[in-house]
Amino acid sequence: MASSQVQCPPFGFSAKYYSSEGERCVRQISFFEGKAVLNQGVGYSVILGFGAFFAVFTSFLVWLEKRYVGSRHTSEWFNTAGRNVKTGLIASVIVSQWTWAATILQSSNVAWQYGISGPFWYASGATIQACSLVFFTLEFPEKNILHLNLTLLANEQVLLFGVMAIEIKRKAPHAHTVCEIVKARWGTPAHIVFLAFCFLTNIIVTAMLLLGGSAVVNALTGVNIYAASFLIPLGVIVYTLAGGLKATFLASYIHSVIVHLVLVIFVYLVYTASSELGSPSVIYHRLLEVGNKSRVCQEPFSHDGQSCGPVSGNYKGSYLTMLSSGGLVFGIINIVGNFGTVFVDNGYWVSAIAARPSSTHKGYLLGGLVWFAVPFSLATSLGLGALALDLPITESEASHGLVPPATAIALMGKGGSILLLTMLFMAVTSAGSSELIAVSSLCTYDIYRTYINPDASGKKILKVSRAVVLGFGCFMGLLAVILNKAGVSLGWMYLAMGILIGSAVLPIAFMLLWRKANAIGAILGTIIGCVLGVITWLVVTKVEYGRINLDTTGRNAPMLAGNLVSILTGGAIHAVCSFLWPQDYDWDTTKQITMVEKEKNELPAEEFKEEKLIKAKAWIIKWGVGFTVVIVILWPLLTLPAGEFGLGYFTFWAVIAIVWGTIGSAVIIALPLMESWETIQSVCLGMFTNDRLMEKVEEMNIRLHAIILAIPEAERIYLLEEEKAKKKEESEHLA
Repeated sequence: MASSQVQCPPFGFSAKYYSSEGERCVRQISFFEGKAVLNQGVGYSVILGFGAFFAVFTSFLVWLEKRYVGSRHTSEWFNTAGRNVKTGLIASVIVSQWTWAATILQSSNVAWQYGISGPFWYASGATIQACSLVFFTLEFPEKNILHLNLTLLANEQVLLFGVMAIEIKRKAPHAHTVCEIVKARWGTPAHIVFLAFCFLTNIIVTAMLLLGGSAVVNALTGVNIYAASFLIPLGVIVYTLAGGLKATFLASYIHSVIVHLVLVIFVYLVYTASSELGSPSVIYHRLLEVGNKSRVCQEPFSHDGQSCGPVSGNYKGSYLTMLSSGGLVFGIINIVGNFGTVFVDNGYWVSAIAARPSSTHKGYLLGGLVWFAVPFSLATSLGLGALALDLPITESEASHGLVPPATAIALMGKGGSILLLTMLFMAVTSAGSSELIAVSSLCTYDIYRTYINPDASGKKILKVSRAVVLGFGCFMGLLAVILNKAGVSLGWMYLAMGILIGSAVLPIAFMLLWRKANAIGAILGTIIGCVLGVITWLVVTKVEYGRINLDTTGRNAPMLAGNLVSILTGGAIHAVCSFLWPQDYDWDTTKQITMVEKEKNELPAEEFKEEKLIKAKAWIIKWGVGFTVVIVILWPLLTLPAGEFGLGYFTFWAVIAIVWGTIGSAVIIALPLMESWETIQSVCLGMFTNDRLMEKVEEMNIRLHAIILAIPEAERIYLLEEEKAKKKEESEHLA
């Protein structure tokens, strides 16, 4: 009877998703309904076409650098990019490395679930890096370490990893991986434990990339999900094999450019240009309507798992509030998980090692600020856009990352799906190449060079590096197939990662920041923390829901408990052991880590001076803490008095998303070009100038350089001869 008294459709703007069946008003059962928007040809064209293009183009750029700039393609260059990468490119790499499939897809999922708080907690939870950690780097008295453990989760990621990056330059200037530093300080047992956790992190990140990528490709184009899992990594393998870390960096920049251009298109489409939305005012009023308490949400007006009516746990059930228990719980889980994927992912350490000392801290700070715009601006647009359009997205579709493509299709049709597919492909392949290099360097330097062939030559190491890239690239596809078969989703994997790797976070931080941190505490804390985290996760699941499966283990309560136990237990055990048996380390052995080949260093000696590095550390601490306080403390606090946002407040929020996304995109696109302009000019001059003429010009430059160097000596000889001539003339005159 109730169905006949309810308006059908409930909203005119979503009429296409409802149908009348007699007296019943029936909502579409899902958005995609198992139908692909694009044909398979488009899917294969994007995967294989873009893959082939980037494989050829990036390899060509690496060849140009070798041919006209003079880069030597040694094993050191392959794995560290010459340790001479500038601020803009490092920032671009950080943005690209951390723009996973989850960044684009999961951020919009939490916006769809919790409203405006979701994008904020996703972005802020992954942008900062433990304020308490920074205070610890100031070497406060050891009594404060327990306070550090308890407050570490209050703040957060990439911004302040710059502190760790500076510490690498100071304490392990020739390291290739984070595990090399572990072995140099704590020995073989600790090395094996942390090597296992680093590999686990790379596997988890790779799994998330391909789970999200293959799910979206399958939903949009109908390409077989298992075929997509194997084909997506192909192009990445080719250019990484050819150019190593530098190729990864160059590809990351190109990917960042495309990702940010598409980001700006979507943000402006939702808030200014779309005929269906087009303004903050329209979106605001739509969000009030779809979350209204009077809305009828039982079958068949809405189906289980679809967004409908008030949000449980939100203030007044509104999507327009930061007072969201679900959003806050997700934020905490997000913080713990992202600690792990920054500190325990060797890819971030490799980027820090590759940066020139004067660029490291600035590159990480800039990269963190620009990256914030990707999940925040994109999810505030596409995530909230899905709600404002009342799209019939199901919980299953959302957990597989299909909220952004649904909004893109609703607003732009096939054009939107192609843009989103392109953006996602850029994110997956860019972060994937970073994971390939991370695993390659671990296998090469921490296994092959350490335990199999300590005297390996540079050529041998380069050969092993490339073999690992090829092997792990193939393993990536197999892993995605296994996880897809098991029914594991991107959302589940994203929430679970902190439980599995969070216990290693604090021991790794202590390794570079605390001289008293010992090996036994690091080993026990990491292993016991992980085991207790998993046990807590499963026990809470069983107690709360009565059964253990993918659905129940993926819910907030068990995930929160497992994440917190993992990271806090790992840090607490390590701290207690280090107090009882302090190491009193002097960083001598980490400074003795050697390079395989001695590279010609083009950096001035002052880049490596201790005073300059300490000054850089002070800079990142000052600005990192400042941004942490603003983003993680002041910003959320200032939203609390507002309760449920009014139109003016929401408009201001939307303007922040638009401006941050626009400025961040402009900076990350322009800065690397400006910094590398001389190199670009040299390459262009070389490409369009006769090779023989270039050799003559080079020869002339060498001769002029020799003459210039000889001028002071020639002038001195001339003055001496002139003095002798004067004396001779005077003596003859007197005679």
